Amino acid sequence: MEKRQEAFTWQEFLGHMIEDVGARERMAEAAHMRSVTLQRWASGFSKPREDNLRTLLKVLPAENYAPFTRLLLVDFPDLLLEDPTLNQMHQELPTEFYARILRALALTPQPMCRQTLQDLILHQILEQIDPERCGLSVSLVCCVLPRQGERIRSLREIGGVGSPPWPSDLGQKTIFLGAESLAGHVMSTAHHGVINSREETTFLPANWTEHEQSVAVFPIARCTRVAGCLLVSSAREHFFTQTRVALLERYAHLAALIFEPSEFYDIGAINLGIMPSEKIQAPYFRDFNQRVSRKLTEAATLQQRRLGLQEAHQLIWQDLEAELLQVFLTIDLTDQSHS
Repeated sequence: MEKRQEAFTWQEFLGHMIEDVGARERMAEAAHMRSVTLQRWASGFSKPREDNLRTLLKVLPAENYAPFTRLLLVDFPDLLLEDPTLNQMHQELPTEFYARILRALALTPQPMCRQTLQDLILHQILEQIDPERCGLSVSLVCCVLPRQGERIRSLREIGGVGSPPWPSDLGQKTIFLGAESLAGHVMSTAHHGVINSREETTFLPANWTEHEQSVAVFPIARCTRVAGCLLVSSAREHFFTQTRVALLERYAHLAALIFEPSEFYDIGAINLGIMPSEKIQAPYFRDFNQRVSRKLTEAATLQQRRLGLQEAHQLIWQDLEAELLQVFLTIDLTDQSHS
């Protein structure tokens, strides 16, 4: 058993299980296949059909089922979806989860309701989509409130959760996104976007971040107006199967409950600029709290009025948005001057 835990692929794990001739013959007989077939799978000479793998899973010893299945899902992400006796990830949102959301919406005090709904939805996505904790991050992205008379110029991540290699709480992560991002494209078109590999040939924009090997983004809409999007990243390639995409789209529809009606905008109100990379943005957020404090002080002394903390935050986000949009233009002009 110690040796099996060192296996990095399902083929290696299978090879350990069938090292003993007697065990191999018993496993093959129970699964109604030839023992040489198991050997060919383990050596990589042939690729099994998913139906045959499901049959094999049903005859495995209990102690081998979970680790072997986890390894199989890397190469066969839809393996458990077709057989209800094996399925660990439902294709629909659980009925009891809808009940929890409605209860929270009805009974949570207004100041806490938004965060409560956000936490419930993001953690449920993580639990249902990545039960084995193979590497997933789930984030909410919102429109940055535009200045008076202007259109939406950028988006901002406002919270998220993850499983290793991402931290469990992505709430401290801040980044602006624009037309250079898949989220920006999704917001401008109001249609979801999926890129399943860094090597995939696509016309969709992508600004890959650390650990991210595939990504899917879904608009959060109400009455055809958009407030933001649901951004889901996987540490595995080809993670976003049709089944997972359909499920995540339902979660994005439910996430509309997180936002106030005033936070939804017509598509025509969106005119995204281009944001610099995450690395360039990072230093601009380090003195965020100091900037908020200065904004509150200025409002009290110069405008002779009290500025609410939330309003101060929005003003600083607008200031940072303008600075970062200008930073990209400066970088672009510099590059052109050297070309």
